[in-house]
Amino acid sequence: MSGTATRLRATTGDAVLVTRRRARQDAGLVVGTAILLTATLLALLAVPRLLARTADDALREAVTHAGAEADVVAPVAVAEFVYPPPEDPFAFPVEAAVMLDDTFEDLHPATAVSTSQPFAARLGAERFPARLLTIETPSDPAPPVRWTAGREPATQVPDPEPVSPDDVLPAATQTDLGPRAIEVGLSVASADELGVELADGPVTVLLVKRGETVEARVTGLYEAVDAADVRWSTVPELLAVPPDERDPVGLYVPPAVRWDMVAVVGGSQLGGSAVAPVDTDGLTVDDAHRLRRSIQTVASREAAVTSGLPRVVDAFDAHLAAVLAQATLVVTGVGATAACCLVLAAGLLVERRRTHLAADRARGASLASVATRSLLESLPTALLAALVAGGAVAWWLPGTTGPAWTAAAVALVAVVAPAVLAVRAARGAWTGRRTPADRRERARLAGLRRARRLVVEVGVTVVAVAAVLALRGRGIVPQASTQADPLLAAAPVLLAAAAALLVARAAPAAVQAAARWAMRSRGLAAPLAVSRAHRAATALLPLLTVTVAVALVVLSGVLVQSVRDGQRAAADQLVAADVRIDGALDSDAARAAIARLTTADGVTAVATGAQIGGRVFGPGSEPRATVVVVDAAALAEVRAARGLPVDAGLTTLGEASDGRLPALADAGLLDRVDVTGGTELQVISGRVDVDVRGATTILADNGAPPVDARAAHATRTGDDGVVVIDSGALAAVSDRLPGTTRVWVAGPAAEQAVAGLGFAQLPDVTVTSADGWWRDWSRAPLPSALMTLLVVAVAALSGLAVVALALVVVATSGERGRTLSTLRTLGLDARTARWATLGELAPLVLGGFVGGTVIGLALPPLIARTLGLSWVTGSPGEVPVSLVAWPVLLAAVALGAALAVAVAVEQAVRRRERLGEVLRVGAR
Repeated sequence: MSGTATRLRATTGDAVLVTRRRARQDAGLVVGTAILLTATLLALLAVPRLLARTADDALREAVTHAGAEADVVAPVAVAEFVYPPPEDPFAFPVEAAVMLDDTFEDLHPATAVSTSQPFAARLGAERFPARLLTIETPSDPAPPVRWTAGREPATQVPDPEPVSPDDVLPAATQTDLGPRAIEVGLSVASADELGVELADGPVTVLLVKRGETVEARVTGLYEAVDAADVRWSTVPELLAVPPDERDPVGLYVPPAVRWDMVAVVGGSQLGGSAVAPVDTDGLTVDDAHRLRRSIQTVASREAAVTSGLPRVVDAFDAHLAAVLAQATLVVTGVGATAACCLVLAAGLLVERRRTHLAADRARGASLASVATRSLLESLPTALLAALVAGGAVAWWLPGTTGPAWTAAAVALVAVVAPAVLAVRAARGAWTGRRTPADRRERARLAGLRRARRLVVEVGVTVVAVAAVLALRGRGIVPQASTQADPLLAAAPVLLAAAAALLVARAAPAAVQAAARWAMRSRGLAAPLAVSRAHRAATALLPLLTVTVAVALVVLSGVLVQSVRDGQRAAADQLVAADVRIDGALDSDAARAAIARLTTADGVTAVATGAQIGGRVFGPGSEPRATVVVVDAAALAEVRAARGLPVDAGLTTLGEASDGRLPALADAGLLDRVDVTGGTELQVISGRVDVDVRGATTILADNGAPPVDARAAHATRTGDDGVVVIDSGALAAVSDRLPGTTRVWVAGPAAEQAVAGLGFAQLPDVTVTSADGWWRDWSRAPLPSALMTLLVVAVAALSGLAVVALALVVVATSGERGRTLSTLRTLGLDARTARWATLGELAPLVLGGFVGGTVIGLALPPLIARTLGLSWVTGSPGEVPVSLVAWPVLLAAVALGAALAVAVAVEQAVRRRERLGEVLRVGAR
């Protein structure tokens, strides 16, 4: 037999038999370790996939909220501005629709829309705006409507024969191609509202523009084949009369009659576009990124496509990156704490087998054979746990993917730790430690060991500080990515490790100080606890486990509180009242509703106003300001009732002085313009002299706050700052006032009053309440998922702290049990023994608690910008970190419970020991 075969046989001989026998003896610990590993892998594999699935849901919701802004549009110029005039004015929108279908994926079929300019329509005594519309979906030629009354419109002008571009008639003569009448269709809903009935035949609607009249003969009524078809979101006026009476009613021209539009209005007056809404069914984050790149590429190359989808996706990416940053910190911390518990379990297993390992070594077993036997036990256990966890996640979350490096690292620890610890124990069993006889040589070796330890501690600290600095500069998760940097994600764990090393350095001095007090105390518990506490306080792995668990509990609690407070603050900033109403509020119905609102029960204050963007502030042409024209005194009452800060000079804006308009400007404008002695402000068209009386914190925005990631940029208007003026003072210096577009309402029953007066039913009016916005945003997919993860992480880390202390107690129970058993023969009672155990563990628990609390409270402010709290909360400004006490108290309660469990475990371990047996055979 060759030497290699002999060595292989010596290493692996009877390894399976020995491993099986020892695993059977320690079945409880092995099974418990397997359960802990399986639960950890299940969590670490499931959380990234759950976040990925939630991110897809959140993206679809964001695109849905964006509405028409996210549509991909290929605009077509009005033929009047095209030379030579087009042979077929309808070809441009159709070709653009075909281009959209061929170029982009993840879009609904594009619809080509050709439309006339709005007309002043007359139907009997009714007066309303209207326009002619024809639509065509090249990829779906089926008729989009079914005719329910009358007949389908028929053409009166045949399709022109193809001619060369040189033979096309000038635009001025194209209206002479046919009669000034056209047959159209009307939706059933529009006909009901306009009072159109076809019982006596077609109904004529007169269309007047620039003194010319066109007869639109309604020959049939229709309804949509599929009212939920997305094409109707492009032209909703074809299905119902628009809610705003200023918007034109759509008169449907079927494709077969479209040339009549050219005849009655002229091809040069037709405009159009191709519109393709985003298909959100099955849309994923990767799909959205691919679509955004395609849109930007085509738009930069041909400038033939416009869409707000890139802005929506960019805002979502920032939101997702912020959520993943916080989730990754917590998940990595949970994985590290679980890995430490697995190492403690492996240490306990090795401690229970120390006599067997020593016997194996005495019989000549090599260290390789010891490692092999340990791996034969840990490797199948880890593989089984990985298969169970991976299979459960694959069954639960099919079709999702996520990073698995944390789970892989924990599984590797579970495999390697038992082997390494077993080899270490076996090596020390029969390998004598040589000590030099020379005292100076012993001192030199001790100094060398201290230097090596110091180098390791300094190295860990430097890596931890570098990780935090990199975290502040780079962030954990780059935008448009779901992959975190492992080193940066482990920054809290590295800081906790550095804190544990510092605590271990300071622990001997603290224990020595406690020893002086213990020696003066009466009883045996304190001296006994102090005598054994030094080793427990300097045991690095248990201390690291407790420190990491406490740090992550406190960190997660701080993040929970910061997110909750930030969401509330965001609602106050964006709504700036209990209820906010946005839209065209100059109609008679809106004025009447506002008048009734001021006297409604439960309404404390009502302020009306308007916002005008792009106004010049100062004597030159720059900077540009957003002017907020508001009833200043009423707005001050609204803000005070809501508990919002009120600018010092807000209530004085209605008091004009020396013919100048009082105003407040934000700090950015005041830094750029010298307002000493007054300055100028463009309000509507001309400029007025203004008297700037101070700074303002009032924010301008882009309308009703969205309930998605765009809320964080809702106050970015593109201007350089905000100027606030009083509407009454403006009326005294100018004869032109902007129309009311915004109302702020405060009061305990403001939301009910606004709902009762029907503001939400007014055309183009949006009602937003602060509490409603907060509820909707806090229940949005990603914010709610993050909050759930943080809360669950706090519970999991608390449980792991209990497990860690229980493992420490059981691992050290043998030596402690021998001491306590011996002392029991001298009269030690059970109560003193419990206090001695508590005292032994107190330095470990107290050191981990202090170190973890410091890290958990100090880290969030350092990396607040990296955490992206403004994107998580939807706040338009910086969100401060909320340092609160309840996470610290929760960690203290968890450690107190862990101590209680540890003492209970100790009692359970020593319960069957009999004093007579100790007296007869001694402590074991």
